[in-house]
Parts: sequence; C-alpha cells; structure tokens
Amino acid sequence: MCKHKVTGSVESQTAVERRKHPVYWFEDGSLILEVHNVEFRVHRSLFQRHSSFLASAKPRTTCAATLAADDAHNVAHSVYCSIDQGFNSRDTEALLEHMYHDFPLSPDSSFERIVAVLRSTGPQQFDMPTPHAHAKAILVSYFDRKNPSNIGPDILSEAVAIARVFRISPVLKTALYHTMIIADLDHDDADVTVLDPQIQLPGSTTVSESPFTTNTGKGYKLSKLDVNLCKSLMTRVIDHFTPILFTPATTPHMACTDVFADTWMPLIISPALESDGVYKPIETLEQMRSIDWGKHGLCPVCVEEKREEWRKEQETVWNMIEKWLEEEAEVGSWHIQWLKH
Repeated sequence: MCKHKVTGSVESQTAVERRKHPVYWFEDGSLILEVHNVEFRVHRSLFQRHSSFLASAKPRTTCAATLAADDAHNVAHSVYCSIDQGFNSRDTEALLEHMYHDFPLSPDSSFERIVAVLRSTGPQQFDMPTPHAHAKAILVSYFDRKNPSNIGPDILSEAVAIARVFRISPVLKTALYHTMIIADLDHDDADVTVLDPQIQLPGSTTVSESPFTTNTGKGYKLSKLDVNLCKSLMTRVIDHFTPILFTPATTPHMACTDVFADTWMPLIISPALESDGVYKPIETLEQMRSIDWGKHGLCPVCVEEKREEWRKEQETVWNMIEKWLEEEAEVGSWHIQWLKH
C-alpha cells in the first residue's frame, strides 16, 4: 500500500530544495502538502470533508523552522504532510485544480487530466471517495463519446492499466477491444511493447512500479497478460462473427433475398477482407447498416428490418465480449468477475 508520511523532521525536510507551487500556496491555508519537493498550501477544511487520509493528519509545528522567516509565523500551526511514495506533484496539481473549480472535471476534460484526478483521489493516495467516483464516471463517459480511431495507443494502454487498478469494467472492456482491433498483435509490431510483469502489476504503489508511469513515448505498452488476452478475444470474435459475415442475409421476400445474394460479396465480404473486418464486428456491422440497400433493390420494409437486426447483433457481440473476458482472463490474483455489475 502507498505510504503517506506526515513528518516534522527538520533534517529530512532540508535535505532537498523545495519550492512553493505558484498557484496553490494560499496565505490563509492551514494544510501544507509536500509532494516531490513541491509545496502546496491549501485549506484543510475543504479536504477534510473528502479525504480520510488528510482528515487524520496530525499537526506538526517544527516544519516552520525550515521555512523563510516571514513565513514561519504564518505556517506554525499548519498541518504539514510530506508525502514520500506513490504521489506526484502534477496529479496533486490536477486534483487541486478540480477541487478549487479552476479546471473541474467535465465530459470535455482531457484523458490526462481525468486520470490524474482519478489517481490522486484513489484509496492508495488521498483517499477521496466522492471525487474518485466522479472521476471514474467521467472516464467512462470519455470512452463512450470518443471515436476509437481518434484514441492513440498510449491512451488505450494507460486506460487498460487504470481500469485494472481501479476496477472500471466499462473502460477495461472498451480499451481491450479497441486495442485488439487496432494493434497488430499477431506479428512483431514495432508499435507494441510488452512490459515487464512487475511494471504492470495491479496495485503497484511506488512511482517506479506504477503502471501509470510506463506509458512514455508512442505505441502500445501492454503486459504479456493483456497481449494474450487480446489474442484470445480476437479468436472468440472471429469464431462468432465469421458465419454472420460470410453468409448472405435473407429476408421473407424472395426478391430481397436475391439482392443480398447478388451483392453480398462486393458490398460486404470484399470490403471486410480488405479492412480485417472479420475481427471488427461492431464496425463491420455498422458499415452494413450504413449501406443504401434501397439503391441496390431492397424494399423499405426489409431495409428497416435488417438494419435493426444488425444493430441488435452489435449489442449481442458487445455483451458477449464481456462474457468472454470473464472466461479468458485473470487480473493479477483475481478473476475478472468484477466486470459483472
């Protein structure tokens, strides 16, 4: 578990140079947080309401001896928290920007901002359940709204790690699915880096071990577990979707069935083979729905019926992906049964 150390030791505090944060150092603040040599002076009453960690911090007055003379009197009765592991100053800054409503989380927030608040409010850091739940909901909505083609591999990789640590099943399912359909996992793709298992371990607490600090640079950074999981998921998807893709659709109308028989190869199968659509069922079914079938001779009733049928098949596949993940994967020492709600 992440260590939260409240200290008043002059020696430990003077060993390295610290700096005040340029924004979050309030003269009337009653709580001083030192995170990676950056000091934040904030209002303890605001954070006590949300953070069990900060609410339990004990006042220390010896920290005043380490400050400039004109600051010593003002901070002598502040709570001083020197946090030595598992935190970083950028995440703390993002949290304060949210708490002070300078940049509150919203559906339009960047992925980086959302996960910074999610990490800093988690049980291994400031332990703020209400803001943490809000950050989780915002992260889920981020993936609900985003077109996967616009989400980079670095974000997808970090989303997998984030979802594992904080058990956010909708994000894990979405990130793994889109990793499967975008990354070339069956070949030695230069954009895919297999991480050391110790780096990807759920529940890592130190900065060096944290899965959030491994996604530097471009490309996918996945654990061996996730690579194998995506490959197994791909096999399941292909087995399920191949009969649907390669079998021309039928309708109660013979004339409309003949239209499908004549057009299925050029309109469905050939484009799917060119785009690897056999393991992209959601996207391939959407392409099937978007075709102007009336232009090719289908009657309006059959067009509407088939589009609704393919929409339901999208829902079926999406639900089955969750079931397949439960059957295929283990996350650390526990099974993905937490995907169930």
